[in-house]
Amino acid sequence: MPETLCFIITFVLTATIGIYSLIATHNLIRVLIAMEIINKAAVLLLVIAGAINSQLAVAESLIVAMIIVEVVVTAIGAVLCIAIYSRTGSLDIGWLIRSKEDGNVN
Repeated sequence: MPETLCFIITFVLTATIGIYSLIATHNLIRVLIAMEIINKAAVLLLVIAGAINSQLAVAESLIVAMIIVEVVVTAIGAVLCIAIYSRTGSLDIGWLIRSKEDGNVN
């Protein structure tokens, strides 16, 4: 039981850090990193659920599938960041939104 409590505390801290980072940043790369942190918190949640229900095998299979999806999403996000930077010269979300409203970015 103490290790489950440790996992729960780690999950809460990791999710809080990820959500705060997602809200506080204006850089697309940092948003991508914050999404990765939130995904790691979700993996921890699956480990906690598997440990509590004594079904670690099911949790492990879900974690492997989640990691595969996470890698694909991260790769697509990185490609989008590169494309946005090469087209606009900036990764600032606020600048991109203002430019879109002004009609400067196609």
